[in-house]
Amino acid sequence: MKEVLNISGYSVDLKRYNNSWEEVRKFVNTMGCSGVELLIGGEHDNTIPLDLISSIHLPDWLGWMRLWREPESVPADCEPFKLAYYFGAATPEDLIRTFIDNLEKAAGLGATYAVFHVTHIELDAFFTRDHRYTTREVLFSAASFLNTACKNFPKGEPPVTIGFENLWWPGLTLLSQDEIDYFTNHLEFDNWFFVLDTGHMMNAMDTRTEEDGIRKVLSVMDTLSSATLERIRAVHFHCSISGKYQEENFFCDPPSGFSSLMYGEQISLLMPMVAKLDQHRPFTNPECKMILQKVNPDYLVHEFISRTKEEFEEKIRTQKNCLKN
Repeated sequence: MKEVLNISGYSVDLKRYNNSWEEVRKFVNTMGCSGVELLIGGEHDNTIPLDLISSIHLPDWLGWMRLWREPESVPADCEPFKLAYYFGAATPEDLIRTFIDNLEKAAGLGATYAVFHVTHIELDAFFTRDHRYTTREVLFSAASFLNTACKNFPKGEPPVTIGFENLWWPGLTLLSQDEIDYFTNHLEFDNWFFVLDTGHMMNAMDTRTEEDGIRKVLSVMDTLSSATLERIRAVHFHCSISGKYQEENFFCDPPSGFSSLMYGEQISLLMPMVAKLDQHRPFTNPECKMILQKVNPDYLVHEFISRTKEEFEEKIRTQKNCLKN
């Protein structure tokens, strides 16, 4: 099992390493890891050493599915920033082209796999949880989108393995074998696997303690088929115990005036809340090893949110020490 770290290609992240990929390499080596899972987006540095890249995390367009399913619902005067970062493009055709370009970029960077979120969320529904689409609608439309994109490649297979990551919104949660089968039965290509995000799974199950979160994740793993477990090849390993925070802050109307804000203002309001919801804490209970024993992944990604290099290092060391116990 290879251990890797999450990092973005954005300058705000690279400043921690003096804008030097060699400094990133030294940090990765010091942490006893073999590479990075690199988040790519509009701002990307092509000077990164290819041997440092383990995997790529594709951009996360929260509203891309509405553009794919209902392009007529996207306002004609939609601000360019929202088109690029929420919907992913201005038209379904451009969305496919952008996704293809990102897969080709991941392949060109030598990534073993490229992570893709199978989900959709309207920003108002972030608060209300009154979602525009059901889980099955999201899964069906995602399969349609992916099949359409992959048909542009030789033999209909993507140039890099796509790793489908679970979230807690409608879409791929990995909580139900029936829904997993529904999604995979609609896929027309085979170069894919699952990326289990332990914290995201905890977010979906009203988790309030680390011990409870570990038990719940293990309980879900016990309901999945052996074929599904074999397809979980990578794990984003972290803990999130935000059940109480979710109970107190969601399942309610959004703040007054939220829908009239510009997209950037909405995101600025949401991001601090996302950090409290999706906590990305290091595991401290050695029983977390039971998750890895159950799944037996090829890749373990120490995926944390941090404000400084020192905080990132502390979280990595905490979790790695936990795994040694």
